[in-house]
Amino acid sequence: MSEPARILPMSREDRGPSVELLIAVAHELSDLGRTGAMLQDLIGGKVRSGALTGMALLDAQAADLLVQHLTELAKFLKAYAEGLQGGALDPLGAALDSVLLSALSRRLGRDDADNADEQSAGDLEMF
Repeated sequence: MSEPARILPMSREDRGPSVELLIAVAHELSDLGRTGAMLQDLIGGKVRSGALTGMALLDAQAADLLVQHLTELAKFLKAYAEGLQGGALDPLGAALDSVLLSALSRRLGRDDADNADEQSAGDLEMF
């Protein structure tokens, strides 16, 4: 893995409109991730109490995946926007390196959309 690009702090005036948009979307995704984490805590309580079993338990794990994806997408967009604005040599590569879910990173970095139906396993975190 290459070393991530150094991201320098920027004032609001130094950022272009598209960078601002990417960062705004990253903040929105972060907010959704925090809301999802609250729901995940609620679901975790149900799991610990034994209220969810079998298929319901498997379905509940979708909340965990949702939170992970939102968090990683927010991190990716922020790193990419700041890499673009900061003049990083490879802002996309640095942003992809910041993504912890390897399957998501591969999908974001894919050069051709023809492989869209290719399935790959991702990271899994249990309750």
